[in-house]
Amino acid sequence: MDTISNYVDSVFAQLPTTPEVSEQKNAMLTKMQDKYQQLKAEGKSEHEAISGAIAAHGNIDDFTSSSTASASAAPAATPENEVFLSPEQVDEYINHRHHFAWAMATGVFLCIMGPASLFLGQYLTGFRGGRTSELLDILTIVPLFLFIAAGVALFILYGMKEQQFELEEKRVQLDTATYARLKAEHKNFRPRLAVAVAIGVALCILAPVSMLLSVVLLGEENGLSLVFLLSFIAIGVFLFIFYGIQDETYEKLLSIGEFAKDKAEKNKVVGIVAGVVFPLAAAVYLIAGFVYGMWATAWIIFPIVGILFGIFATVYNGYMDLRKKK
Repeated sequence: MDTISNYVDSVFAQLPTTPEVSEQKNAMLTKMQDKYQQLKAEGKSEHEAISGAIAAHGNIDDFTSSSTASASAAPAATPENEVFLSPEQVDEYINHRHHFAWAMATGVFLCIMGPASLFLGQYLTGFRGGRTSELLDILTIVPLFLFIAAGVALFILYGMKEQQFELEEKRVQLDTATYARLKAEHKNFRPRLAVAVAIGVALCILAPVSMLLSVVLLGEENGLSLVFLLSFIAIGVFLFIFYGIQDETYEKLLSIGEFAKDKAEKNKVVGIVAGVVFPLAAAVYLIAGFVYGMWATAWIIFPIVGILFGIFATVYNGYMDLRKKK
């Protein structure tokens, strides 16, 4: 029910606070709540009941006069760099982005767990036999390539699906009812995002702690210390990406946050740099591991690159803000 109240508040947020508007707002809220209760009585789920109530009585034009509704009407034409999405197109895009978030998060998780599977295999084979045969050494590498191959396959498959929507560098325009619905959904999503980020940060902080505890309890030469380290980081990164992409989807559709008009150019440059730097870091890590056998130490490149990239993004955005003020 809070979703319905938030939706109605968002719909009328830009209209003047007058007795007439307040009456119209209450009328919409009452009808939507009645419809919600009706659908729940029919056995509909919470999501279905809310969606049905919004679809049935969520159009502001049904409750406002032409004078108050004119401010919320959808534009008749959009500039070349803008695109108008219907409610059906919005729902299709959100559904795709949910799967896209899962695929990207899982892909990164698999790429991080690939080296972890290698260390785990080496630990298990060494523990069983004391010495590992050449065949066992080769077999411990197989999961590494399988994990990375599966991760890359997800990147390619869902990356191609992402391009089908052609929303890159486009500013999305929505009708008032859809915009208000998404704004209410985004407001309800933010607490889940905050919890996910908090858990992810905690896991990344605990990752080196788990490695140190493993070294203390099992000895310096055990491979499990790196397995624990990478596993904690992999789960934390999964949470960051999965929930971050979904939050990004709402911001993209609502043209807020990093997708606000004044931030578009800054994000484009930062995105290009990120698209070059992080794959290079991964390549350096793999080369250092396979060629020089530095699996145990080469992982340090990722936090170093992350810190340097964060500094670059902050400095560049600050520089662009100063240029704009001048």
